[in-house]
Amino acid sequence: MRPLETLRAAYGAAELLLPGTVERLLVGTTPDARARKAIRILGARHLLQAAVTARGGRTVHHFGGGVDTLHALTMVGLAAFDPERRRAATVNAAIALAFAAGEFR
Repeated sequence: MRPLETLRAAYGAAELLLPGTVERLLVGTTPDARARKAIRILGARHLLQAAVTARGGRTVHHFGGGVDTLHALTMVGLAAFDPERRRAATVNAAIALAFAAGEFR
């Protein structure tokens, strides 16, 4: 596995198993039950994406980068329309763009 997939898998596992801790470390807030559920779902997606891209070629990595870019765009939309979740959405968008850059590289 490349370093990007290893990092993605570790991040995904942390989100899946410790969503409150991840949120507190990255955003400084404690997530509510709805946010914890969303964080866990995102963690599972990261684990699946790490497994798929670890075995894939350039096309798979570009598809993964597209998924990350789409996720970043949805987080920008959330930040624009939900002031309560703005900080978490902005941090999440930045992380998604960093993963996208790694996939497109």
